[in-house]
Formats: sequence, structure tokens, C-alpha cells
Amino acid sequence: MRPFDYTAAASLDDAIRAGARPATRFIAGGTNLVDLMKLDVETPAHLVDLNPLGDTDASLAKVEQLPSGGLRIGALARMSDVAWEPNVKEHYPVLSQALLLAASGQLRNMASMAGNLLQRTRCPYFRDTATPCNKREPGSGCSALQGYNRSHAILGTSPHCIATHPSDPAVALVALGATIRVRGAGAERTIPLTEFHVLPGAHPERETVLRAGEVITAIDVPALPFARRSLYLKVRDRASYAFALASAAVAVDVTNG
Repeated sequence: MRPFDYTAAASLDDAIRAGARPATRFIAGGTNLVDLMKLDVETPAHLVDLNPLGDTDASLAKVEQLPSGGLRIGALARMSDVAWEPNVKEHYPVLSQALLLAASGQLRNMASMAGNLLQRTRCPYFRDTATPCNKREPGSGCSALQGYNRSHAILGTSPHCIATHPSDPAVALVALGATIRVRGAGAERTIPLTEFHVLPGAHPERETVLRAGEVITAIDVPALPFARRSLYLKVRDRASYAFALASAAVAVDVTNG
């Protein structure tokens, strides 16, 4: 692992200022970023730890019911806590199921909700610095096109990248019409989750619409009565701790019988 500077964020504004520095990454659970640093895929010069922010602003680390009836999920809330939250289990079972089918129990206890949406692909060529990968090294080529690609994408691909995003909760949250709340330098904005991730196109290294220094603060899920009758389906090679070969979030709304 390469040397790096570490800062524990004292406030959200401090984190935003520090995050705007070149070669800086935010860290929460670290279940994806630390692995990539060990593999030399990610080589940040500076890590900004967001976990202390949950102590100064509890809303960043919990699930709250909105006046509209929907839910606000704090960015630092752990996946396991959200999966077992009574409001999530009762009103949005598709999200609870997607969370419980993701990773292992130990990882869910550490991984943050925002971090799950920001995790990077599990494409083996991306994670192997000895092979060409446009996502890791733009312009080097895509090894998966002619290589092992059974778990790669069929839709939304480009000649430059066919990797998939590994998140299970993202599938459920897209189906639920979730939006992402983001804070940057002096401004806050809301982004529909359907517009948050970027298709590979000619620049697969660009994965989201986040700007330098921006921090996800929450995920908002609207009130949806039909979400009570929802289900997450995941096809994978083994019964646990495996990424999806294909998945779907479905719900049923009944009108007049």
C-alpha cells in the first residue's frame, strides 16, 4: 500500500474543502476503497474520513421518516441497520431484501449506504493492474471485450467498457424513485438516482455526476403505497456473498381488483 495522508473530518464543510484537493478520496466503511488501495488500483494521496460526522450530525447515520411519508436514509447509515429498520422492512421490503442479499453480514455491518452506491466495478480486469482497462487507465483498452465476460453487461455498454455496477440496493432504489442529496462548496443539490451514475460511453472512468469535493448526505425515498408489495430477485452463482449475474426489483400496484 502506498503512503497517504489521513484526515478525520471535523465538519461537513471541512470535509467538502478537503475533498476538493487533488487525489483525495472520502472514506466511510472502507469495504471497497481499502481493497482497491491494497491492489494498487486506487492510489489516493489523501483520505478524508467521514465517520466522525455521524457523531456531530446524527441524521447522517440513521433512517428518518419525512413529513411526506417517505424516508430519508443518512449517507453514513450502515447497510445492515437500514435492512433491519422497521419502516424499511414494512414499507419498502424490496430495499431490505436487496441489502440483505448484498455482501456478507460482516461487510454489511461496516459498509455505508452512500459508499455502496459509489463502489466500483468488480470486473477482474479493472482489479488487475497487469491488464488493460479503460476504466482504470483511460485509453489502454477493454480486456473484457474479448476476455472473460460472463458477468458483464449486455445493455448500456460501449466499445470502451462492458463492466457492470455491483450494487444490489441501487437496483431497488432506482425502482423506488430515490433521489440523492449532495452537498458541495456553498450549495446543496438533489439528483434522481436514475441520473446519478453515468453510462461508460467514451469515458468509462467517469462513473457519477459528482463534482470535486461533493459529499452525499442522504438518500430520499418517496412514499409509495405499492412498495409494500415488492420483491428483489437476484440470480447469482452461489447462495451467499456473490454479485448478481442479473437482478430485478419489482412491485405490484392493484387498481379496481
